[in-house]
Amino acid sequence: MKNSIVLVCLSMFVCFACSNTSKNDPVIDKQLSDLLENKELFKLRNKLNEVQNNLSDDRILYYEAYCSLAFGEAEKSNEYISILLDKYKNKLSDSTVAGLLEAKASNCIRLYQYKETADIYKILLEQYQHVSDSSEMDNYKNVQQLFATFANVKPQLIHKQKDCIIQAYHNQFNHLMTPVKCGGISDEFIFDSGANLSTISYSYAKKMGLTIFKSDIEVGSSTGIIVQTQLAVADSLYVGDLLFENVIFLVSPDEQMSFPSINYEIHGIVGFPVIHQMGEIRMHKEGTIEVPLIPVKKSLANMYLEYLNPIVQLVSNSDTLLFTLDTGARNTELSKKYYDSHKAEVEKNGKLITSKQGGAGGFIDAQTYVLQNFPYTIGTKRNVLSEIPVMLKEFEFNKNYSGNLGQDVFMQFNKMILNFQYMYIDFE
Repeated sequence: MKNSIVLVCLSMFVCFACSNTSKNDPVIDKQLSDLLENKELFKLRNKLNEVQNNLSDDRILYYEAYCSLAFGEAEKSNEYISILLDKYKNKLSDSTVAGLLEAKASNCIRLYQYKETADIYKILLEQYQHVSDSSEMDNYKNVQQLFATFANVKPQLIHKQKDCIIQAYHNQFNHLMTPVKCGGISDEFIFDSGANLSTISYSYAKKMGLTIFKSDIEVGSSTGIIVQTQLAVADSLYVGDLLFENVIFLVSPDEQMSFPSINYEIHGIVGFPVIHQMGEIRMHKEGTIEVPLIPVKKSLANMYLEYLNPIVQLVSNSDTLLFTLDTGARNTELSKKYYDSHKAEVEKNGKLITSKQGGAGGFIDAQTYVLQNFPYTIGTKRNVLSEIPVMLKEFEFNKNYSGNLGQDVFMQFNKMILNFQYMYIDFE
């Protein structure tokens, strides 16, 4: 461990010693800043590699911090942020510092460092109110309370000693149902990469013996409905034969997880922090999930993370688009952002309908256009969706992206591969 730290520090020293420590090209800096602002992290990473000799050390550190955050290198990202805040803080605006602190908190969440996360949000609440609007402050307060509740919970651990096969299946709503076991109770939870945290109904949290904390946290669903939840931790949780320790859960009221009109009840959801720690998952069309002991490296680089959300690069005709990825979503959708940039084409070729949008928290009516025969390429594969809705309402979870990738795309192939070590999605 000691030698590896020395090597990391040495490589950083060499990198920055070779760069220009004083001169910074404002035109190039602005181009990179715009790419970061618009969530174009693939372009940002490529551009940054080309122009480092035209940037000062602090600006290289700044963009490297966000690239490392996006491409799954949480510890490296936090190293860059620490250097920035220790050595260059006097050159940074308060809003820039606040953004870096949020990025650091995101890294800490991925590293299951809950106390550190809560401490960072406490700093944001106490010292950066003047650069945050009321909605941001409300969010800071909510997130700080959430992770402060988990401050004494140990980091989540996975016990993976061999290739594992999980006997999951698709139910009648096309949700991927995964066998779980906790507190001696076996059940089936939805396997959902779009869930920022794992979720369980109150009755099942009690039944499975989770430690429930007295708290009321507000969380938003994909439809924008605000749900009041409690919090809990499972000392151990089996997903198939994979054992996890110290898994944190949102605890939702039973009525928020029940849909009497369609005779459907959700007992729990396996969310992103558990899925991410698997490293690589191979989801078969019939539902079986493979989790290899050693993730497979490929030259693809078409996925990044925005906080706890996987973002996938998709090509459609001449457009290169970014989609959120949601294994719990039945259908792929195009967003309000896509509608705004393709309005004439959508209104000319689409059919306007009213549809129901739903998730944990309930259903809402939403107007959409439906487009026919939407072509796409993801990874090494291309295909066509016979229909795809275009949303006219903006939803918070993907307002910066062109759409949300769901089960209808996954089901067009025999196998979908999600690799969080080398950051790619592919199909077979």
